[in-house]
Amino acid sequence: MEIPQMKSPADKALLKTEFMRYLQRMEALSGRPISADKLRAAIQTVNNRRKVLQRLDNLRKAKPSPISGRDALLIHQISFYDDPVRFTQQISALCDELEKRVAEKKGVAPESAKRIMLSGCPMAVPNWKLPFVIESSGAVIVGEESCIGDRNIRDLVDESGTTVEEMVDRLVDRYFQIDCAVFTPNNERLDHISQMAKDMKVDGVIHYGLMFCQPYAMESHKVGKRLEKEGIPLLSIETDYSMEDIGQLKTRVEAFIEMLH
Repeated sequence: MEIPQMKSPADKALLKTEFMRYLQRMEALSGRPISADKLRAAIQTVNNRRKVLQRLDNLRKAKPSPISGRDALLIHQISFYDDPVRFTQQISALCDELEKRVAEKKGVAPESAKRIMLSGCPMAVPNWKLPFVIESSGAVIVGEESCIGDRNIRDLVDESGTTVEEMVDRLVDRYFQIDCAVFTPNNERLDHISQMAKDMKVDGVIHYGLMFCQPYAMESHKVGKRLEKEGIPLLSIETDYSMEDIGQLKTRVEAFIEMLH
């Protein structure tokens, strides 16, 4: 698919054309038409999955946090692979348990533990290196500003469309709310990071850049400048999937957390 990198009307028209082409290709491969009823049901299913993940992340605002960042990240990662209906049911049950923990002031770390937000590149399974370093250093991760995290679940698709084309238009609208670093200009991402850091009551932000992912590497400077104005400390990390630099990362992360104290 040809994916636009700006958000003009022409870019929207391009993405709609690509979505319609993809839909037609799926019909040809499956031998079955995609009806308005089926597409509407699919949109509702995915919206429900996003809503339950929104509920989960909202519970992480509590002090102390009722769930570790590593467990929450794994849940977000699994959401891309699991049956969406089953996943929604199971995470809803988990949220019921977490609400009880919040009410009882039970957390995975002491209330005094520094609250960290991850920002930047997505972390696909089994990439848990940086979260492990952070939480084994005494802090707790309370949010992820990434495509496997808040950016994936923040916006829902408008369910008011009645025809296939109208629903494709709603899908295009939803995906144009994404503030991935591939878009330019991308000032709304800075607003979202700032607001999310305040909502999650974070003590600091760690900006994660996957090596050779240039868009996020370039935006890390702008993120740092914005958070500096907000009085929120930021540590910028660039790494890869290997474990060779874990000692260096732990030293830097521990120093950052100590600075927050």
